[in-house]
Amino acid sequence: MKKLLLLIVVGYAIAGCAALGVIPPDVSLVDLEFTDLTMFETTGEFTVRLANENPEPLVVNGGVYRLYLNGIKVGKALTSESVEIPRLGTATQRVALHVNNVALVTRLASLMEVPVLDYQIKTRLFVQGSYGERRINFENAGTFAWDQAEDGPLEDAEATDS
Repeated sequence: MKKLLLLIVVGYAIAGCAALGVIPPDVSLVDLEFTDLTMFETTGEFTVRLANENPEPLVVNGGVYRLYLNGIKVGKALTSESVEIPRLGTATQRVALHVNNVALVTRLASLMEVPVLDYQIKTRLFVQGSYGERRINFENAGTFAWDQAEDGPLEDAEATDS
Protein backbone atom coordinates (compact mmCIF):
# COMPACT_ATOMS: atom_id res chain seq x y z
CA MET A 1 0.00 0.00 0.00
CA LYS A 2 2.82 2.42 0.89
CA LYS A 3 4.57 1.71 -2.42
CA LEU A 4 1.37 2.41 -4.35
CA LEU A 5 0.87 5.71 -2.52
CA LEU A 6 4.49 6.69 -3.20
CA LEU A 7 4.10 5.89 -6.92
CA ILE A 8 0.95 8.02 -7.11
CA VAL A 9 2.63 10.98 -5.40
CA VAL A 10 5.71 10.74 -7.67
CA GLY A 11 3.46 10.43 -10.72
CA TYR A 12 1.52 13.57 -9.81
CA ALA A 13 4.76 15.49 -9.17
CA ILE A 14 6.18 14.52 -12.57
CA ALA A 15 2.90 15.30 -14.34
CA GLY A 16 2.64 18.65 -12.54
CA CYS A 17 6.13 19.73 -13.60
CA ALA A 18 5.53 18.65 -17.17
CA ALA A 19 2.19 20.47 -17.26
CA LEU A 20 3.89 23.72 -16.29
CA GLY A 21 5.88 23.52 -19.53
CA VAL A 22 8.14 26.44 -18.65
CA ILE A 23 11.48 26.63 -20.41
CA PRO A 24 14.02 28.13 -17.98
CA PRO A 25 15.34 31.52 -19.07
CA ASP A 26 18.81 31.50 -20.60
CA VAL A 27 21.34 33.59 -18.64
CA SER A 28 24.46 35.00 -20.28
CA LEU A 29 27.09 37.38 -18.96
CA VAL A 30 27.07 40.73 -20.77
CA ASP A 31 29.48 42.84 -18.71
CA LEU A 32 31.68 42.57 -15.62
CA GLU A 33 33.12 45.59 -13.89
CA PHE A 34 34.92 45.94 -10.56
CA THR A 35 33.78 49.18 -8.94
CA ASP A 36 35.15 49.45 -5.40
CA LEU A 37 38.22 48.00 -3.74
CA THR A 38 38.86 47.89 -0.02
CA MET A 39 41.37 45.96 2.03
CA PHE A 40 39.07 43.00 2.60
CA GLU A 41 36.45 43.17 -0.14
CA THR A 42 36.09 44.05 -3.79
CA THR A 43 32.69 45.08 -5.06
CA GLY A 44 31.79 44.54 -8.65
CA GLU A 45 28.76 44.65 -10.85
CA PHE A 46 27.90 42.33 -13.62
CA THR A 47 25.14 42.50 -16.16
CA VAL A 48 23.30 39.39 -17.24
CA ARG A 49 20.98 38.98 -20.21
CA LEU A 50 17.91 36.89 -19.47
CA ALA A 51 16.33 35.33 -22.57
CA ASN A 52 12.78 33.98 -22.47
CA GLU A 53 11.92 31.29 -25.04
CA ASN A 54 8.37 30.91 -23.70
CA PRO A 55 5.23 32.27 -25.40
CA GLU A 56 4.30 33.98 -22.10
CA PRO A 57 6.20 36.75 -20.31
CA LEU A 58 8.15 35.68 -17.24
CA VAL A 59 8.62 37.77 -14.12
CA VAL A 60 11.85 37.05 -12.24
CA ASN A 61 11.37 38.06 -8.59
CA GLY A 62 15.00 37.64 -7.59
CA GLY A 63 17.96 35.41 -8.04
CA VAL A 64 21.20 33.98 -6.79
CA TYR A 65 24.20 34.00 -9.13
CA ARG A 66 27.46 32.18 -8.48
CA LEU A 67 30.20 33.45 -10.80
CA TYR A 68 33.27 31.43 -11.77
CA LEU A 69 36.17 32.76 -13.88
CA ASN A 70 38.57 30.18 -15.36
CA GLY A 71 37.16 27.64 -12.90
CA ILE A 72 37.73 29.84 -9.84
CA LYS A 73 34.68 30.80 -7.79
CA VAL A 74 34.80 34.58 -7.74
CA GLY A 75 31.74 35.24 -5.63
CA LYS A 76 28.03 35.05 -5.11
CA ALA A 77 25.55 37.78 -5.96
CA LEU A 78 22.02 38.10 -4.66
CA THR A 79 19.26 40.28 -6.02
CA SER A 80 15.67 40.83 -4.99
CA GLU A 81 15.02 43.12 -7.95
CA SER A 82 12.11 42.05 -10.13
CA VAL A 83 12.47 42.09 -13.89
CA GLU A 84 9.93 41.12 -16.52
CA ILE A 85 11.23 39.23 -19.53
CA PRO A 86 8.84 39.71 -22.45
CA ARG A 87 7.51 36.68 -24.30
CA LEU A 88 10.12 35.45 -26.76
CA GLY A 89 12.35 38.35 -25.72
CA THR A 90 15.23 39.41 -23.50
CA ALA A 91 15.93 41.72 -20.57
CA THR A 92 19.12 42.72 -18.78
CA GLN A 93 19.74 42.92 -15.07
CA ARG A 94 22.66 44.47 -13.14
CA VAL A 95 23.72 42.52 -10.06
CA ALA A 96 26.17 43.53 -7.32
CA LEU A 97 28.95 41.03 -6.64
CA HIS A 98 30.99 41.02 -3.44
CA VAL A 99 34.36 39.26 -3.46
CA ASN A 100 36.31 38.38 -0.31
CA ASN A 101 39.84 39.60 -1.09
CA VAL A 102 41.53 37.57 1.62
CA ALA A 103 40.32 34.30 0.14
CA LEU A 104 40.92 35.19 -3.51
CA VAL A 105 43.82 37.68 -3.64
CA THR A 106 46.38 35.32 -5.16
CA ARG A 107 43.97 33.65 -7.55
CA LEU A 108 42.42 36.90 -8.85
CA ALA A 109 45.80 38.36 -9.72
CA SER A 110 46.43 35.49 -12.14
CA LEU A 111 43.01 36.06 -13.76
CA MET A 112 43.89 39.65 -14.67
CA GLU A 113 46.97 38.49 -16.60
CA VAL A 114 45.21 36.27 -19.15
CA PRO A 115 43.67 37.82 -22.29
CA VAL A 116 40.69 35.43 -22.41
CA LEU A 117 38.50 34.32 -19.53
CA ASP A 118 36.12 31.39 -19.42
CA TYR A 119 33.11 32.10 -17.24
CA GLN A 120 30.42 29.98 -15.70
CA ILE A 121 27.27 31.25 -13.99
CA LYS A 122 25.32 28.94 -11.73
CA THR A 123 21.91 30.51 -11.30
CA ARG A 124 18.81 30.08 -9.15
CA LEU A 125 15.91 32.29 -10.26
CA PHE A 126 12.54 32.78 -8.61
CA VAL A 127 10.15 32.98 -11.56
CA GLN A 128 6.51 34.08 -11.33
CA GLY A 129 4.03 32.94 -13.95
CA SER A 130 0.44 31.82 -14.37
CA TYR A 131 1.44 28.65 -12.45
CA GLY A 132 2.63 30.56 -9.36
CA GLU A 133 6.22 31.16 -8.22
CA ARG A 134 8.80 28.56 -9.06
CA ARG A 135 12.51 28.13 -8.25
CA ILE A 136 14.62 27.28 -11.31
CA ASN A 137 18.28 26.17 -11.10
CA PHE A 138 20.58 26.04 -14.13
CA GLU A 139 24.04 27.02 -15.40
CA ASN A 140 25.55 28.72 -18.40
CA ALA A 141 29.12 29.19 -19.63
CA GLY A 142 30.99 31.28 -22.14
CA THR A 143 34.21 33.10 -22.97
CA PHE A 144 35.21 36.75 -22.54
CA ALA A 145 38.20 38.67 -23.89
CA TRP A 146 39.68 41.69 -22.14
CA ASP A 147 39.26 44.89 -24.12
CA GLN A 148 42.95 45.75 -24.50
CA ALA A 149 42.30 49.23 -25.92
CA GLU A 150 40.52 50.51 -22.82
CA ASP A 151 42.12 48.16 -20.31
CA GLY A 152 38.71 48.00 -18.70
CA PRO A 153 35.56 45.93 -18.68
CA LEU A 154 35.13 42.66 -20.41
CA GLU A 155 33.46 42.28 -23.78
CA ASP A 156 31.64 39.13 -24.82
CA ALA A 157 33.86 37.23 -27.21
CA GLU A 158 31.73 34.10 -27.45
CA ALA A 159 28.93 32.70 -25.35
CA THR A 160 28.08 29.02 -25.18
CA ASP A 161 25.29 27.24 -23.39
CA SER A 162 25.99 24.40 -21.02
